[in-house]
Parts: sequence; C-alpha cells; structure tokens
Amino acid sequence: MQNLQRVNLLLERRQREALERLAAQKHRSVSDLVREYVTAGLREDTDARKERALALERARELSARILKRRKGKPLTDSVKLLEQAREERVNELLGRGR
Repeated sequence: MQNLQRVNLLLERRQREALERLAAQKHRSVSDLVREYVTAGLREDTDARKERALALERARELSARILKRRKGKPLTDSVKLLEQAREERVNELLGRGR
C-alpha cells in the first residue's frame, strides 16, 4: 500500500450515498474513489492555473508588440471611451447638456 494518511471528511448524506453506490458498482472502496477524485481535481486546478498564467503571458507579449509597433504610444483606454459614450447617450436621452 502507498504512503496513505488518514483524513476525516464531512460529506453531505447524498454525497456519501452516491460515493457508496459508485464504489459498489465499480467494486472499489469509497476511499479509493475519493483519492482518485482528489487527484483529478488537483490536476485540473493546476492545469487551469497554468492556462491562465500562459494566457496572461501571451497578453503581455501582445501588449508589448503593439506598444513597440506604435512607437511607445499607448492604446486609447476603450473602457473609458465606452463609459464616456454611454454617459453622453444617457444625457442625450434625459435631455441634459443642451
């Protein structure tokens, strides 16, 4: 047996019952299934974190290329432009600023 350590978990009744049913169907122990699911969850979490870090790095690289192509001139803040346009439209609809 591996280097296993005992851990107490509090599960909802429906979770425990589902694990027991699945364990019986697969002829495995509940503990074995829980270890498998924990390992899969940790792997998935790590993969997602790596994907986010890679996407952030790619965005930084793209930003640097754009800035270089624009000879250091930053892009206009599109969020501010949208907020300004929205404010102008609201004022127009409410009859303000005339």
